[in-house]
Amino acid sequence: MKSNLTIKKYNITKVNGVKSNKEVKSFFGSKLIDIEDVIYINNIAIQYTEVVNKRDIKLDHYQNYSQEIKTGTGLSILYPETVFLKSLDDVKYENHSIDVLTSKDPKNLTKNQNYEWVMNINAKNILREYLFLRLKESRVFKTVRSQDLIERNINTYIYNYINENLLNRYNISDLSFYAEFFDVINNSTIYQRQTLKTPNFNKTIFKPTNKITNVSIITPDYLSNLDTVQVKYNQTKDFKKYKYDYYYTITYKKI
Repeated sequence: MKSNLTIKKYNITKVNGVKSNKEVKSFFGSKLIDIEDVIYINNIAIQYTEVVNKRDIKLDHYQNYSQEIKTGTGLSILYPETVFLKSLDDVKYENHSIDVLTSKDPKNLTKNQNYEWVMNINAKNILREYLFLRLKESRVFKTVRSQDLIERNINTYIYNYINENLLNRYNISDLSFYAEFFDVINNSTIYQRQTLKTPNFNKTIFKPTNKITNVSIITPDYLSNLDTVQVKYNQTKDFKKYKYDYYYTITYKKI
């Protein structure tokens, strides 16, 4: 047999099964992560652990468990787990903004013409952060090594996994708004020189008695409402005498 007809030599190389984070669904089933049917974003905190490599920033958050690493000198370095505690209040605070919507001069406003406020909520990122915290808490990817990933970072991989496989499985089913008013006439630190103060995000007013029902909630798409959500609220008490603090909760439901 001529040499040019001989099958070329080849090597077999092991390929880890974590190169792609896209889970393929089919009629016969899939291997998608089993997640909650209903997610309620309230005031709880979620704790998780991970190894943080302080010696090399590029490898920061590269593992979910204690790992002993061999060095070129033959010595081994053990990176211990670090405990993290993240509050859902912090997640909500970081993913919303509030501003006055009615642009009127306070001097021209009467008692019944109070400001209208609009709150913009990044509902998709709140859900993304919650799923990330839950996956870290349950240590789903605890055996995955950063060197086996294209991203070379386990946290980046988890976020990409959520974007590809989990976000599109939810819609918002409920958004509740809470507000509590405070007297500003007798408190000069709150209200000075007729200047309207921006409401504060305050978790301590999270009470059933402070729930407000007369708010307008605007979502960009009823079928896929995870884009920026607007909450419009008309201040019900005289802005010259009262300011208010606010809080909100979101419920997501699996589609």
